[in-house]
Amino acid sequence: MTEGTHARRAVLLAAGAIPLLAACGGRAAGRTTGNSAYTTIDQADAVDHGPIGAGLPDTPTLRRIRDRGVLLQSGSVTMPGFGLMNPGTGKITGFDAGIAQLLAKYLLGKPEVDTITGGADTREAILQNHSVDVAVSTYTIKKSRARLVNFAGPYYLARSGVLVAANGPHVTSLNELAGRDVAVQPGAAEEALHAGCPAARPVVFEESSQCAAAVRQGRVQAWSANTAILLGKAAVDGRLRMTPVTFGSSPFGIGMPKDDPEFKRIVVGFLDRIVADGTWRRLWEQTVGVLIRTPAPEPPQIGSVPGS
Repeated sequence: MTEGTHARRAVLLAAGAIPLLAACGGRAAGRTTGNSAYTTIDQADAVDHGPIGAGLPDTPTLRRIRDRGVLLQSGSVTMPGFGLMNPGTGKITGFDAGIAQLLAKYLLGKPEVDTITGGADTREAILQNHSVDVAVSTYTIKKSRARLVNFAGPYYLARSGVLVAANGPHVTSLNELAGRDVAVQPGAAEEALHAGCPAARPVVFEESSQCAAAVRQGRVQAWSANTAILLGKAAVDGRLRMTPVTFGSSPFGIGMPKDDPEFKRIVVGFLDRIVADGTWRRLWEQTVGVLIRTPAPEPPQIGSVPGS
């Protein structure tokens, strides 16, 4: 693929029809977000400084990736700071996009990534049927999920938060969501809201962009997701406002097929390497750090949460 590669095909996956966006070094083509986040975030420098794995064991997953010449991942193109597609260049920027590029470079010697976008509830299925090699998309490690897929991580620790419209209700505690319609995505966010505020009324949407639209249009009174997603959206959209409410924990991991434990060890080694050599911090500063303008957090200890 060339640096100018754009969308080139669509594939039908067992989990449904999901668009495949050709992402050479994190490139894609698609929609506009109406903000300039994609003009101020660029992880190319961090990826350029990333390591290349040497002497990696031969595993079925690694063999597929190398035969194909590209890492196939489930990711997002609508999350500022983590995975946002620039409609002009087709380039995907953000922390998760950078993690995927760095992993591809570690495995292949070059950051060649194809990104499949889809609903939050399809990731286990497309990992299990090998439609993708990995999932890197604010993917919360949970023991229930770890029975279906392998996780390497956590590579970032977020919490659950609450976002409202800029002119929306002043929510200062989780209990204030009782009796209110709250947008969530299926899976971890929906479960966290139910555990934290059982009296809230969850309204489930497949995509984070749909949740944001529902808040802006007044179809829901709030949106609950991990703080990584919400902070990015609020940073680039003045119609949305973060509340001070945080609860629970959302440790992000790299999802992989369950049937290749040796490949998980390779990915764990990759995460250990980018934390130790400073690449993780460099990537954070060039992506999420550009939006929230706070010092980079300390990377979490790999393998420190159940399921990882």
